[in-house]
This record gives sequence, C-alpha cells and structure tokens, in this order.
Amino acid sequence: MDNDGLVARRLIEAAARSGASLIAETAAAVSGWAVLVDPGTGAVYSSPDRAAGWGISAAARADGAAARSGDAGGGSYTTVRQVVGAALVVHAGPEVSARRAELVTRTTAGLLEVRARRAEELTSAEMRLHAVVTRLLLRGETGLAAEVIGAPASHATVYRLSGGADPQAAYQAVWRALLPTGARQDAPTLITLLDGELIVVALHDAARDDGRILRLIARSAERHGLLGGVADPAPLGMLAAAFTEAGQARAGAAVGRRLVPAAGLGDRALLRIIPPDRLAAWASSLLGPLTPPQRQALEGWLRTGSVGATAGMLGISRGTVRSRLRTAGERLGGLDTPLALARLSLALRAPAAGPVESAASAGAGPSAALPTELVDTGEARRWAAELTEPLDTPQRIALRVWLSHLGSVAPAAGELGLHRTTLRRWLEEIGRLLDVDLSSATVRADLCLALETLAGPDDSPGALPRRGGRTYQRSGAL
Repeated sequence: MDNDGLVARRLIEAAARSGASLIAETAAAVSGWAVLVDPGTGAVYSSPDRAAGWGISAAARADGAAARSGDAGGGSYTTVRQVVGAALVVHAGPEVSARRAELVTRTTAGLLEVRARRAEELTSAEMRLHAVVTRLLLRGETGLAAEVIGAPASHATVYRLSGGADPQAAYQAVWRALLPTGARQDAPTLITLLDGELIVVALHDAARDDGRILRLIARSAERHGLLGGVADPAPLGMLAAAFTEAGQARAGAAVGRRLVPAAGLGDRALLRIIPPDRLAAWASSLLGPLTPPQRQALEGWLRTGSVGATAGMLGISRGTVRSRLRTAGERLGGLDTPLALARLSLALRAPAAGPVESAASAGAGPSAALPTELVDTGEARRWAAELTEPLDTPQRIALRVWLSHLGSVAPAAGELGLHRTTLRRWLEEIGRLLDVDLSSATVRADLCLALETLAGPDDSPGALPRRGGRTYQRSGAL
C-alpha cells in the first residue's frame, strides 16, 4: 500500500487538473468509490459513474451533517463530509484501514475548499465574461466569441427564463446549480442576467446535448418560480434566431409547465423516430448543393420567417439574403411549397453526417420525397396518426390547406369556404388540441409532413360538409 505522503501528492496533482480528476483519484486511493453531491442538482462528479446513486442516497441520509458508517462485518467505511455547499461521500474498500479512509477524505475535502476559494475569486470576472460572450453570440460575432471562450462547440441550445420573486437570487442559484462552486463542469455553458432575464446558452457539438442542462434548469425553475422557454439546438450563427424562439416558447409557460420547448413537440417530433445515421445522410444529400453562406441564409429565413430579420442576424443586406435564397431555391428545385420547406427544415435540424457516410450507403438517397420514407411505412403512419390524433377530419383538412398556403389565413379561408375569423378560431382550437404553437416553423414542418403522410383522396376541401355553399361544422365539433 502506498504511504500517506504519496497518496496526498497524487490527490494534490489531481486537484490541480480538475474536480473530476480529484474525485477519481479519491476513489482509487480508498479502493472504493467517491461522489461529490450537490443538494440541488445531484451528483456533480462520481467515480465510478455507477456510484452516483449510492452517493446521493448516503448524502440524503446524512441530511447536511457529517456522518460515518461501517459495514456490519467491519472493514468497509462510508464517510459523508460537508464541503463548499456540497457533500463529499467516500466509500472505502474492505482492505483499506479506517485511518487511511479518514486521511483521504479529509485531504480531498481540504482540496475542494481550496478549489472553491479560488473559484470564488474568479466568479465575478467569470460572470462578466459570460455576459460579454453571450452578447457577442447574439450579435453574430461567433468567431470572436469562440476565441474568448476557447470552446470547439458548433451549436447551442438557448434557454430564457424570467419571473420569480428575486431574479438576482434566481440567477445566483442557477449559476451554482450549473457551475457548482469548486467543481466547474467541463461542458461549456454560458449563464447571464440580461435585461432582467436569465439566459443560459448550452454549447455543444452538432448532436443534441445530453439533456443534463435541461434537467438542471427544469429543477431550478420549479424551485425558484421561474418560467422559461428553450429553443431547438441551433448553429452558433443562428443564435439570435434561437434566442427569439426561446422567448416565444416562454410565452406558453405556466405553473405546472415551467419550461416549454420551442418546437412544442418533444418526443412527438419526427426526428425522434428516424435513425440518426440515415437522417444525417439524407440531409447531407439534400443540402449538398448549397454553399455555407446559402445554407446559413436559408436556415435564418426558415427560423425567423423574415428576410429583414435574417439580414440583421447575419450582418448582411436584405438584397444579399434574397440573392442567396434565390440561388438556393434554384439549386434545390424551389422554395415555394410547404412540403419543400418542411423537408429543408428537418434537414437543417438533422445531425451532421459522418466523414465516410453517404446517402446511398445509409439507404437514404434524395429519392426520398418525404422524410417519413426514411423509416418503415407502418412506423411513419403511426407517428403521423399519433401526432394528429386529437383532430377530426375537417380540422385536418383545414390545417393542411392553411399549411399549403404557408400559414396565410386569407387564401386558405377562401379555398375552404370559411370566413377568415372562423378559420382563425379553428386554428386556435387545433393548436390547443395538439398542445403546440402553430407559429413555430418547426411545428409547422412536422405537421405538414404528418398530414402529407396520412393524406388520402378525401383529404381535400371538397370533402368538407357544406350548407348553402358555405362550410359548416358538425354538431359537437368546433
């Protein structure tokens, strides 16, 4: 067994690297496991990973006090020590003496205190840095922001929260939850208070984040009475559009549903049922003809629905945006149909294809007119039917016609034989039944694809019941 001096030196060297390294070295030093537990967010670091639940349970039993317990047969010890607002839980193996276990636990706790004091010295400056980088990203200065933070992330998920009795206290609490004192997480996350709003920007690669940030923010929102919205993951260049989406989603938040996704579909989204490799290959094939500037303009336009907003976001003229969109339309075969826009919306949200992957090898060539053709026909129809299940036939027809007119009420009402006010009322009820925001481009895209997947010869305005030349609704309908 190593002597005490060597063990202490290894712990110090690990603490100099990171909090995760320190906890891993602690577990190795006692031939057991170690967990740092935050009372608000759960396991911050755990070694091995499977020990997280054990550590949380031991910390809960200690209830904020120092505690020590041994196995009935002796020779195995679990120690809980309170440190920097968290609980350090160390479980020693049976061959490790109680003295060695206590030495390791005490040394680790001391090193965590040192890391915490150092972190507190940097917190104020770090908070200011987060605010500056967030503003840079919102202004489209992605290159400068990346230089400042030194993160290789290409995408981000934006959260916007407000409300609560004390926004500053909520900000401090969320900061501690996401970036626990003395135990900074490796994943880059920006947290700032901007014009009274709490903004969290979780940076990650092209794949969606692992959900850790979402779970932590959801718990913090519930605890501090916050209401928030979360945008779909977006490239860093589209952060301003994602910021707007998160704000729109927040409008639908309420007690009992404090964090609302911008898409409003969650597990009902089409992305959830298509194999990622097949979806990535199909998207790469579809978007292949576009240059990066054309793709960026297209994504900005699809997200905002506005040439002017896209121009402002990208820092280019409206004429340049229109020119890029016109060229993109020529290369893609047109941008004037809802189905084409729905396909592009899904393709732009797809994960990046691997370096050796191709559409042909994944069985997802451009011949797939509908993204739902990338999965089994039965599965696609089940997805579409479940998504639109709350709607009756007249509602599905009305929604499909409205989407075919790119969300314009007047021409859709004319084709349906409805007054515009009546159609607006129908659409409000459809949104309520589906529990979605019909102003969301992502929602519209998935609904368009679902309705096209289910469409039959009777799904047309001519199939609607009429009286005196005007469309009417059945008894008990809208």
